[in-house]
This record gives sequence, structure tokens and C-alpha cells, in this order.
Amino acid sequence: MTMNWTNEENEAKRRLVQFWRQHKNNVIHCGFQPVAPAERGPNSIVVSCIYWEEKKDYFITSVDCIYLLESLIAVRFTVEEKNRIRRNLEGFRPLTVSKCKPESAEFFKLIMSFPNPKPRNIEKDVKVFPWKVLPYALKKIIGKYVSRSRSSGNVSDSSSSQRVGLFYKHEGGGEPLGCTEERE
Repeated sequence: MTMNWTNEENEAKRRLVQFWRQHKNNVIHCGFQPVAPAERGPNSIVVSCIYWEEKKDYFITSVDCIYLLESLIAVRFTVEEKNRIRRNLEGFRPLTVSKCKPESAEFFKLIMSFPNPKPRNIEKDVKVFPWKVLPYALKKIIGKYVSRSRSSGNVSDSSSSQRVGLFYKHEGGGEPLGCTEERE
């Protein structure tokens, strides 16, 4: 997702990335592809891949990461579950972006300026992860939190078998990212 950006994406310093999921027989398959703002559907799963010029790297916000996790396993996390997920994601060494820190103030302004879909909830400090750790972060969290009941929205560890795979969709088919996990 960090290569072959359009001129519009480079200018905005943001690429919208659309994910989709298919859940069948305890297996969640998901894929993703870049999507133009005008082409995204109203109920589609879309997050932002954001270029931080000073770091010369691409990032995803913790807000988008949690939204993506909720969407992939089709549940809404409670505040306590979101906090637990944030603690579990700390191992991926997020950076705190703040308007009060000179080294991140411009990036903070950039994140806050994005129109819908917004990669943040409110105007406050936000944690960001390098885009390259996203498949590993998803694997770690999905490995810990399995959807027990779509209708109840409960999330818990499960003893049922689950397999998760991430694929990049392109014209030639899917290219696995090496992030498949099977749980017994």
C-alpha cells in the first residue's frame, strides 16, 4: 500500500485502503486494495495509510486500527476491550502524535485535517503505528479476541478453531502477506 501512489494521494499524504472480509466455517478471509475517495461505498471498511514526511514512512492511527479490527471480526468492542487492545498493541511501539510536540505537530495537523473517513475520533493526541506492522498487529489481536456472537457483540477467547489470512487484491489474484494464523 506504500507504493505507486497517485498524484492526488501524494499531495494529500493519504491513501484510502478498502478492506473486505468473508467469514465461512470459522475462517475469516480478508483482503484490501487502494480506493479512490469517490469510489468507496457507504458501508465499506476503509482506513487511511498516511505518509509522515519528516519520518519518510507510512502510518495507520490506533483509531483506524481498532475500527479495522472491529470490522474484520464483526463486533463492537467495549471501552474496556479497546483499552486492552491498545495495551496489547503497545508491543508494536506506537508513536504519540501531539500538537504540543514540535516533532509531531505538523503530522498532528495533517491527521486532524482529513475529511471522512476520519482516521481519528476527536482532536487529541493520537497513537500511530508504522503501516508495515499492520498485518502483525491484526494477527496478534485477532489471535486473542475471537468473535463469539455477532448478535450479542461479545468478544472473548475461544477454543474453536479459527484461521485468519490477509491478502492483497490485484489483477493477478491475491498475494498473501505471510500473516495467516490458525487456532485450535
